[in-house]
Amino acid sequence: MKLAALGVVTVAIGVALSLPGLVGIGAWWVVVGFFARRHAAVFKALQPTAPGSRASTAKPAVDGRTFALGTLLWLALGIPSLAVGLGQVGIDPEHQDWRWLPVVVGGLALGIGVVGAVLYLAGSALLASGGQATPTHPATLWIRAMRETGTFVNERPRIELELRVEPEAATGIAGYDVTKRATVPFTALGSLRVGDGFRALVAGPDDPASMDIHWDEPVEGV
Repeated sequence: MKLAALGVVTVAIGVALSLPGLVGIGAWWVVVGFFARRHAAVFKALQPTAPGSRASTAKPAVDGRTFALGTLLWLALGIPSLAVGLGQVGIDPEHQDWRWLPVVVGGLALGIGVVGAVLYLAGSALLASGGQATPTHPATLWIRAMRETGTFVNERPRIELELRVEPEAATGIAGYDVTKRATVPFTALGSLRVGDGFRALVAGPDDPASMDIHWDEPVEGV
């Protein structure tokens, strides 16, 4: 059952039994469910690597900001739920069996959040051990040319991009050119134009193809 739907049911139970704890936490699940659904769409769009490729096994497909937001959503779901359930907040002793509903939801949320964090960090560690530099320098990628490769990953096109990489001045890194193949998420296809670009994190000219492209941060050319 989707989180928002579960929240509505929990609110209804809380109202029927006069349990403000269930009413409150159910309403909170509806709110978190709305943001979780939006985040899930972004998360799905940022899965750019092909199964079986080196990138798919070594490089996290999601940038750090998206991962951090997802973790915060799990915490926002899990911690209040456990607080209501374990503390029996707004749940009177006569109906204390209902406290297990927020306890179960909260425990699952925290568990998923922890497992996701471990997998993401393991992917980052594997990338580092593979000899590639971790992209940490903010930059703008300007598209100079692009070509279709005829390959699709999960029905999304693989595009070969000729890019001008311009790291921010504070990094002290000079601009450089690179040719990069990337699986472009559907949400970014409308912003993919020669002369425009995207924000990104890059490793630098010593490992020019190592980058995390922020497909949700397009930049228009002058």
